[in-house]
Order: sequence, then C-alpha cells, then structure tokens
Amino acid sequence: MNNIGQRIKKLRKKNDLTQEQLADYLGVTYKAVSKWECGLTLPDLSLIVPLARILQISADELLSGKQEEMDERRAEFDEHCDNHLKYDTKENYQMALMAVNEYPMDYKYLSWLASCEMYVAYCSEYKENPTAQYSEEMMERAIKHNDTVISDCEDTKIREKAIWNAMICCGNMNRYDEALKYAEMFPKESPLTRDKAMDLCLQGERLIEHRKWGIYRKLYDLCIAFSRIYWFAESKEPYVIAAMDIEEMILKTVFSDGNYFDFHKNLCCAYQKRAEFEIKEGNYDQAMEYLQIMMNHAQRIPSGKKCCVGGVFDSLSINFSQDNMLPYMINGLDDINKTIPKQLKNRLKLEVYAPLREREDFKALLI
Repeated sequence: MNNIGQRIKKLRKKNDLTQEQLADYLGVTYKAVSKWECGLTLPDLSLIVPLARILQISADELLSGKQEEMDERRAEFDEHCDNHLKYDTKENYQMALMAVNEYPMDYKYLSWLASCEMYVAYCSEYKENPTAQYSEEMMERAIKHNDTVISDCEDTKIREKAIWNAMICCGNMNRYDEALKYAEMFPKESPLTRDKAMDLCLQGERLIEHRKWGIYRKLYDLCIAFSRIYWFAESKEPYVIAAMDIEEMILKTVFSDGNYFDFHKNLCCAYQKRAEFEIKEGNYDQAMEYLQIMMNHAQRIPSGKKCCVGGVFDSLSINFSQDNMLPYMINGLDDINKTIPKQLKNRLKLEVYAPLREREDFKALLI
C-alpha cells in the first residue's frame, strides 16, 4: 500500500483510534485527518514525527510503507505456520524456508521448518527414490534445526515442541539412546496441572464437557501405550496379543456402536501387525482377513470432519483435522500427502507381504 493516506487509516485503526482522537493528539481537525486518509491532502512535514509516534512506527516507515509490507509478509508466514494442516507438505516446506530466510532469529519459524523437514521425509514429491536414506537426510536437518531451538529459544512451548520433534526423528532412525536424551529434557509434570485447576473452577455442563475431554485424552494415551507394546514386537508373544486384544476390547466398550472415530487409526496399526504375525507363521488366510479389517478401519477415519462422539462421551463435539498421519510412520513408504487407505496400500509393498502377492484377494486390496 504506497499511499500515505491509506497507511495512516490502516495504522489508525490498528491502534484503535478514531479520526477525532488522532486529530486531538495532533492539534488538527478531524476533517484534516479525513482528507489525509482520502488522499486529498498530505500531513504537514512538522506533523510526520509526532504522527509516526502515535501510530507506533518510525517516520521512515510511515513515509515508505516498508513496515507495513513486513507486517503483511509476517502475517502470511504466520497463517501457514499456525494452520499448517490446511496446506500440503510441499507448500508448507517452501513457505517455512522463506520464513527462516527472512526472519532468521525467529525460533517459531525455525521450529516450523524443522517440523516440515520431518514431514518431507515421508513426502513422495521430494523423493527421487523411496529410500530410507532420503528420509534420514531430512531427519538430520530437522534434528539440527531443533537443536538450535532447544539451545537458544526461551519460549517454553516452542522449545518443548523442538525437543519432541528431535526425539521422534532419532526414534525413527533407531537412535534410541539419543532419543532418550531428548526425552529426559522434558520437565517432570507438576502436581498442579491446568486440568486439575479447571476441574475445580468449572461448573454444570462445562465441567461435564471438560471431564469428557479428559477421558478422551486419557483413552488416546492408553491406546498409544498398548500400541507401543505390539508395534515394535518381532513375534506373536502372548503379552503382545493381549495388548492388542485389550486395546480393542476397551474401544468396543467405550464406543459400543463400532464407530471408533480417530481411534480407527490405532486399529489399523493393530491389524497390520496381526496380519504380519500370521504371515510369518504361514497362516495366509487369517492374515488376509486381518488386512481386510485393517482397510475397513482406514475407510472410517473421520479426517476433516466435525463429529459428535457417542458412547461414554455422549455427544461430545470434535473437529477432526485433515490429518493423514498414522500413529507410526514407515520410512520410505508413507506419504502424508496421500489418504491413509492409500498409505496402507503402499505399505503392502513391504517384503513381509511377498507370500500374499499372487492371491486374488490380496490384489483386490491394492485396487
């Protein structure tokens, strides 16, 4: 916006000033301010410095409009950073690179870039070949940027996000000792939590809704805890099967109508592992049955929808974001720009599924 009158109007409103208030501060009439903003006249040179002070910018910025351009640019970056799930991985990555280049000391943007680098590791648009080596290169970049944030950023929320992402990157590369070092950076939970405080302060329906949300989050944490037992297991040990059975039994009890909402993701992972265990034991028919159940769950994930959750939650309304990430990602195979059913079909390229590839029912899953 090159017109100084338009800049005055925009900055006046940004500072919650009326034309009359601005005129009073400057010792002019509101009609004079109106004429400036309409482009009919210009402020007297003697008024430029006090006018800039009132509008909280420098005189040079008022005359040139550079600060306004910077504000608009930052607003564009903030929109992408704060609402990254609305945009595809490629666009997010390019915007994050530009943001860090233009604002190199902004740790919010550096953390955003690190997150994008982690996502890009699973994005087919950035892969010449779907290899784990490519993913690890991007993970290394993400760790480096996260380390800078952890070391230099004083904002607790941004710093803890960087610790989490660095830990995930190390875990995905099987560098568990390094991942543990990041995990140990998290502060021990205070006994005085926000949830407990809210529980003491809220009343009536708001208190009931707050407690339902608490149960929902605890249920998610519980399912993730069970999945960590079976996802990394190498064989069908009794405790592994018990973890999968108990997880599903709990979900069936909580969601008696069989609609598990985003918990369908957890069951996708569980039935994928069940199928792989059966293949290793030569039980191919049973493995196919589990893979079909896995795909049925994938089709029912409520991505990008607002739903009223039933069962014990009794009509709790949840906005499910457009999130194509499964609880556990596979280097070189998963692509978060694709739907979860398509990602699962891609996972069937794993060597463990080779004994099923000539079966017609297996081929049908790939269609």
